[in-house]
Amino acid sequence: MRLDRHLTLAVALLVALLLSAVLPTPSSACAEVPNQPMWSLRQSAFELEVTVLSVEEKAGPGPGPGPGPQQTSVWHRVRVDHVVRSDGLKPGDETAVVSKVSELPAGTVGSRGQRGPFRGLNGLPVKGDRARLFANGTTKILQPAFPNGWQTTDHWVSFIAADDEYKSEVTMPFLATLVEQSGIARATLHFAADPEDPTKRDVSSKTAISDAAMIGRGGEVVYMRFNRLCDRDRTALLEPLDRGMPLVAFRTATHAFAYPDDSPHAALNAGFGERFLGTPWRFHHGHSSKTRVLPPTDEAAKHPILAGVRIPAEGIVVPSWLYHVEPLPADCRVLLWGEAIDSERKDAPQKQPVLWVREQPPQELRGGSSPPRLQRIAVTTLGHPGDFEIPEVRLVAAQMIAWANERTHVLDDAKRQAIRDAAFTAPPTR
Repeated sequence: MRLDRHLTLAVALLVALLLSAVLPTPSSACAEVPNQPMWSLRQSAFELEVTVLSVEEKAGPGPGPGPGPQQTSVWHRVRVDHVVRSDGLKPGDETAVVSKVSELPAGTVGSRGQRGPFRGLNGLPVKGDRARLFANGTTKILQPAFPNGWQTTDHWVSFIAADDEYKSEVTMPFLATLVEQSGIARATLHFAADPEDPTKRDVSSKTAISDAAMIGRGGEVVYMRFNRLCDRDRTALLEPLDRGMPLVAFRTATHAFAYPDDSPHAALNAGFGERFLGTPWRFHHGHSSKTRVLPPTDEAAKHPILAGVRIPAEGIVVPSWLYHVEPLPADCRVLLWGEAIDSERKDAPQKQPVLWVREQPPQELRGGSSPPRLQRIAVTTLGHPGDFEIPEVRLVAAQMIAWANERTHVLDDAKRQAIRDAAFTAPPTR
């Protein structure tokens, strides 16, 4: 028995030696380079929307460092159409963008260079294409983030509708339609789902959300209440936010989670609201009350979220009962206040913020070699389904998403009016 075992080991060793002699040894230069997630691309020095004016392929690596044996550089001449993040470029400027394509040895695997969804070499854009470009370098010569710094001009927002009280599974798809029709972003929808089959919606479910793997392509709109998400879905939702992706939060997002006290994730119950929104769940003024949304101050009215919003001097009465949220951190800027009508909590302050914004460096990216891009967060305690019947409220909601995702430039008076004019009949709450 011992001899047979030794003979087997010897044969296995011989086979391994022969294979190592025949097969090429992959080098780090030929290792597969995965696409960067959106949160990582967003930390590039430049984020631009551009039109490709010309394309030229040149032998040799071109300027700047590159991953592996560079054989070809592809030079794009582009016109800047829109600037999201830049150090010196502005709309109308022209500049060069140099992408690099490697020729890998036969029998090896790896990334051959810049890749995207376009028709050019290795998925690069061709003349006339419009593209969203994440790049580093200088204003004269940009180098796309490797390997997927070239992206389509599509912007994405994920709507997570997982509350069991306010019919977010109805209001969030309605809001997503307005966001898409106005050109702010394309939407993915995610609902409370059956944990055994996440493709099936289940409003009562607290542990799973549908299509969680799609979250993270862009910003998030969160309308959740007392969830206990499984590890997979919790990570899919939280990691992009930890890394600085935009966040818009509605009403019960202050108490999005409710893990048992003995759970290792129980800190999220208050911690999600504290970390991202500035406040955890505290209390409200009672189900028989309503809220009067007060007109903004002159300074607050200048914020892009309130552009074109019309709130009369007497305010706007909404069905949402007022949430108590104070105190808020100093970095929260209040845009709208509300006062309770027929409050059941006469002992509590009758005025509270109902809309605020904050910009903060992502905690997971602090301390790096360069300051991270600030995370934009917009929060409202409104969100009763009846609120969305009020034209100015849904305009505010859409512009919260536009601001957080740096897309306010796509809105004009005609699009704002279309948002106001959209038909919506509120369902009852549960």
